[in-house]
Amino acid sequence: MLFASLVLLTLLPAVFGQSWQQYLDGLAQALNAGGYTTLASASAALNMTSDGQRLAQSLSMGNWTLFVPNNQAFTSSPINLTSDPTYVRNLLSYHVVYGNFTNQSPPYPSITLGRTLLYDSSLVRLEGNEPQVLAWSKGSNGIFVLNNGTIVPVVNKTVYQNLQILVIDSVLKIPQSLSDTITNSTYEVTGVAGALSSINVTADNSITLLNVLNKSRGITLFAPNNSALATASCISGLLPNNTALVALVGNHVINGTTVYSPSFTNGNTYTSASGESFAFKSNSSGVYVSSAGSNWARIMRSDVLTSNGVVHVIDSVLLDTKVNVSAAISAYQSATSVAASMSILTGPVGIAPTTSAGR
Repeated sequence: MLFASLVLLTLLPAVFGQSWQQYLDGLAQALNAGGYTTLASASAALNMTSDGQRLAQSLSMGNWTLFVPNNQAFTSSPINLTSDPTYVRNLLSYHVVYGNFTNQSPPYPSITLGRTLLYDSSLVRLEGNEPQVLAWSKGSNGIFVLNNGTIVPVVNKTVYQNLQILVIDSVLKIPQSLSDTITNSTYEVTGVAGALSSINVTADNSITLLNVLNKSRGITLFAPNNSALATASCISGLLPNNTALVALVGNHVINGTTVYSPSFTNGNTYTSASGESFAFKSNSSGVYVSSAGSNWARIMRSDVLTSNGVVHVIDSVLLDTKVNVSAAISAYQSATSVAASMSILTGPVGIAPTTSAGR
């Protein structure tokens, strides 16, 4: 693959004075020369829509990281890259991350997250209309992406003008809705999906907690895994009391703020949807979360991305049914205010920002 990298470097057109069309043509030429012909062909679809053209314009300015699926990745995927230019634009947008900081990523189990160029409101419902994120980490063999419950390794690296290109062996999947995510058996939280869909929040039983969470913008859910639910004897005692169940679930949720794992230990404080304070601690065995001084639950899998937030899988139920309505309202209003003034980080999400970018 060294030859492919050298070819890319020799195909760099002059940066100054080139149009975004020239930039896109040069990128497609470079991808073809490197052997990534499927993605090169797909990139032509960016010319077919105004949003696709804006994506190409964005790529021609600033610094970016482009995750490039190799040809084998597309062969193994059922994705049709010729049927829908909008779909192609969204798919490519999710493979582009603001900035160039993957070399700074700490090793696993730490996870690094970066903002992508995926904004489409039909696919992303984060607070402040923020773009979707991508999660990755670093192992003994280098960088790997955490995507839809699978590990996608980076198999080669190169550059094209202002792009750091990381070649991967799988096409990245765009995060799904909360309900689709927690019903995925990979994450072992299907019991939470069943519980949320059985707790009604209206008198006519037409709306469940799962409906509410699905439609919210910016949701952080600490989801007990199936084993935790099976051994939580307290839940059976709450079953006749819908109010207590709603309070219990609320103390597993941060409403209006998507909190990724790098933020757990950076000194931030968070309030649950029921108005209780979350606390975090870490030691050699992992990172733990507690609600209002209740039991500590270990975070078994962090940063499971959804279209409207994130899920962190924990190993026990947070035994807190207390409610502080005024604190919950205040926290949500504060989150809404912060979201309205957010700028896009060009560095790792959840780490103290150094630079930001406009949209």
